[in-house]
Amino acid sequence: MTTTFNNREIAGAFWLAGVMLLSCVSKDIRRSLAQIIALTFQKTLLRLLILFATNVAVICFLASKLLLWNVQLLAPTLVWFFTGGLVLLGRSFKAKEGSSHFRGYATDVVSGVAFFEFIYLAKTFSLGVELALVPVVTYIGLLAVISEREAKYAAVNKIATWLLLIIGSTILANSIGQIWEKPGEFWNADTFKSFVLPIYLTIGSIPFFYCLFCYSTIERVSHQIDFTGPLSAEIKRYAKRRLFLTFLLRPWLLRRAARQLHLMTIKSNKDVNLVIDEILQYEREEDSPPDVLASDGWSPYAAREFLAEVNLRTADYHSGGGEDEWWATVVSTGLDESILPATANYSFEGIRGVVKTLRLRGHFVDEFLTDESQMKFSEIAQLLCAKAVSEGIELLDEPLKKLTDFDIHLGTTRAKLELKRFPNEMGFNLIFELTRSLHESSDLSVST
Repeated sequence: MTTTFNNREIAGAFWLAGVMLLSCVSKDIRRSLAQIIALTFQKTLLRLLILFATNVAVICFLASKLLLWNVQLLAPTLVWFFTGGLVLLGRSFKAKEGSSHFRGYATDVVSGVAFFEFIYLAKTFSLGVELALVPVVTYIGLLAVISEREAKYAAVNKIATWLLLIIGSTILANSIGQIWEKPGEFWNADTFKSFVLPIYLTIGSIPFFYCLFCYSTIERVSHQIDFTGPLSAEIKRYAKRRLFLTFLLRPWLLRRAARQLHLMTIKSNKDVNLVIDEILQYEREEDSPPDVLASDGWSPYAAREFLAEVNLRTADYHSGGGEDEWWATVVSTGLDESILPATANYSFEGIRGVVKTLRLRGHFVDEFLTDESQMKFSEIAQLLCAKAVSEGIELLDEPLKKLTDFDIHLGTTRAKLELKRFPNEMGFNLIFELTRSLHESSDLSVST
């Protein structure tokens, strides 16, 4: 046991086993655990776990041919499979378009942080110290997370954060000290193999995760098409065949196509082809989008990136069923860490190839209202102006800081902020819009 696992891993396993045993005293928890175990042995999930285990086994086999893996690494491989691999497997189903989701797996595991984490875990204290340290660090960590959600616990959060920093620094210093005393025991081939193990297991599993995500998307889209009522059985079969062949390894485009089948009036196979052609054309134009005159509006390709740096990058710009009804799906982000956080939503709409309205909507509940959330909304609104408006934006600085109703014309751009109370009077929405039209005045004017 002690040659395969270090003292910190043994201590962690000991406390985890203890918590699980104590939890089993409760009948409800025992029932929940039984349901989880039963779920694990369902055919679909069991097949998925077997496929993933086979993928890892193949990676280990190939690594052994390169002298990077041997049977002594079986235990850390199993640890990675259950603690790291299964987590990545679950996250692979939540990939979002434009997020570089799967690429992030690789960048995380080869970052400098990963190296320091390896050093941090390389050497440990005695088993007795680790047994005492694990519950203490866990408690302080939970305290830091919980206290971060409420401003009134700021002092507690500060103390907990400093304690974690001190404990972490002490553990890191201890590990570095032990390595410094006996460098030959650390800087050797076995240590190198242990260090690169999670790297090649993670990177080698990325194709599996991506293919799994593609397959799950195909399954989901297949069910969506089946339940698209107006389509005939023949058109449904044709739509599945064309969509799956065209977008087999492009799941986000497949999702767009399925959505358009629901939005558009599909009467024949030709209409299915038109949906596919429209999506492919949008994708081709993304690298070199056509120009849009500032007096007409904004390019949809530019508009979706205006707030990308604050996690408000929209999906594609698409038809809502007619030539004069195009829009981008609403995307949202939290504005604070309250129990019921305020949120900001970003979307835009217009006509084919031209965005006419940019809309930022803030959702605030009175009971959980914070200065932080309002300030962040104001900052996002100012960022949108900086990206989308080229003249007179200084006129918006003060009104956006105060977040009171205004209606300002900046050349061909109209900026408007409106506060709307909820019908139940328990909160409010802040709606900030930028609109463009050829018929707007070119003079700067203000009305409030």
